[in-house]
Amino acid sequence: MMTAILPALPIVGKLKIESRDGKTISHISTTKEKTTQLTPFFEDCYRELKNYLDGKKTDLEIPLDMTELTPFQAKVLKEMKKIPYGEVRSYGELAKAMKTKAFQAIGNACGNNPFMLIYPCHRVVGTNGPGGFAHGLKMKSDLLKLEGFTLRS
Repeated sequence: MMTAILPALPIVGKLKIESRDGKTISHISTTKEKTTQLTPFFEDCYRELKNYLDGKKTDLEIPLDMTELTPFQAKVLKEMKKIPYGEVRSYGELAKAMKTKAFQAIGNACGNNPFMLIYPCHRVVGTNGPGGFAHGLKMKSDLLKLEGFTLRS
């Protein structure tokens, strides 16, 4: 397993990126760990994420290792990826699109999303409010604001 701690980025701060093969990402999370020296692959990831968080890109193109996902998680993430930049969908709307009533399971899949930002779980909201976000509601609100959407609490 290869790990890199990226320099601080707008809105999200430092990110920890893990890769099994040095060519695809297997997990992204926030961290307070010390920044590490980046390989060319991790430099490319950093540049892509920075461009998105600077408002220069609306979609992230980073190769991912999806082998650890359950089939249901993969289905939720695939549906989540369809949410356009600057828009939100409720957990219920995701469930309807997936032809399921497993709202709680969808919420769990969003909360355990190993690819924050790439699969935009911040674009999934509750029917009557912001819903949850594993990285805090302030970050969720700030990410949506970056995309031009104002979150009502």
